[in-house]
Amino acid sequence: MLPNLQSLNWRHGDDDFQYIDCFLAPQLTRILIPHTSLAALRCPQLTAITLFPRGELHLRSLAVSAVSACVRSLHSIERLYADTLDLPALEHLSRLPNLRHLRLGGLPSSFHTHDNEALFSSLKTLCFYSDSESPVRFLEWGHKTPLVDFVAECPAFSTAEEVQRLFSAVAGGISHSSLTEFTFNNEFGALDTSDSASYLIRSSALRSLFCFVNLTSVSVSSAVGIDLDDTTVTDSDMARSWRHIEFLDLHSYYGTPAPRATLQCLEAFPKYCHHLTTLSLAFDATVIPTLQGDLYLESLEKFDAQASPIATVPPVARFIFSIFPSLQNIVTLPESLGGDVAWEGDLRPEVREYNRRWTEVARIYASLQNSG
Repeated sequence: MLPNLQSLNWRHGDDDFQYIDCFLAPQLTRILIPHTSLAALRCPQLTAITLFPRGELHLRSLAVSAVSACVRSLHSIERLYADTLDLPALEHLSRLPNLRHLRLGGLPSSFHTHDNEALFSSLKTLCFYSDSESPVRFLEWGHKTPLVDFVAECPAFSTAEEVQRLFSAVAGGISHSSLTEFTFNNEFGALDTSDSASYLIRSSALRSLFCFVNLTSVSVSSAVGIDLDDTTVTDSDMARSWRHIEFLDLHSYYGTPAPRATLQCLEAFPKYCHHLTTLSLAFDATVIPTLQGDLYLESLEKFDAQASPIATVPPVARFIFSIFPSLQNIVTLPESLGGDVAWEGDLRPEVREYNRRWTEVARIYASLQNSG
């Protein structure tokens, strides 16, 4: 029907699937099929395909088998979005010379080892939407994959132990020189804040990522944030390791309890991170440090205080203005999460008060900018 068709997005129901044959042209290079069909086998030039199997849970193993069979037939694929694949399909993908973008929803529970064998040699982007264990298994299976962009999206809050294991696997399984973007995202959910300690990400987990010296974007969202201290942030570690960073977003949904990093740690960013435009970080702002010399960062445009503990508002506003004079936006919870206040009542009372004080910091900061 359409002999020159190159891209097909099929979103019809199962009853209409019989008509897809009319659209399967030999020139197709991209196809999205929300079915477990093997129709893609008729299009040998496919370079991009998205496969979303549908059906009841008890049919899931059949869906995995059908999608995996389809994947094993692809040899020119460059971009693949799929749910769980079986091991033969993954091994097939690992040896494709042109595969650059891969998004998966899960992995088999075990892999064969490939000692010193280069797998996924051309892969640049890897994205998981799954529990934290699937990307761990993938990264432990490969050897220094030359990724540029790594994304792990977990549908539930991950414990500190799970995050530690994942970040260590990232450091061991990805080339230290190639990675420029790292994203770890926990979807928002209910949390018993009395169990916050189980979800507070350890600073040692973040330290695992300091080997990636070319990172320009780091985003970590979690239940209660990361247990950072000044040493981790300042001269000896994060800021010095990530000199190319432009976007640094370390945010929590419920606020970080008793952060150990202080307001003084912010001085590390003017000192080392000269390209930084966005910063989200929790710290203790109850003590106002003395500025060390003439340190300021004009590139920073957005600052997210993450409901950090704060006592006296005006001196904090003056300190922020002195080191970040060009801010266009100062936000705090829940503004930093898109302004959704539906869950704000679940926050600890002191966190709600810190939010109010940081809103006042933003007002005073704007006055300082206008008067300058």
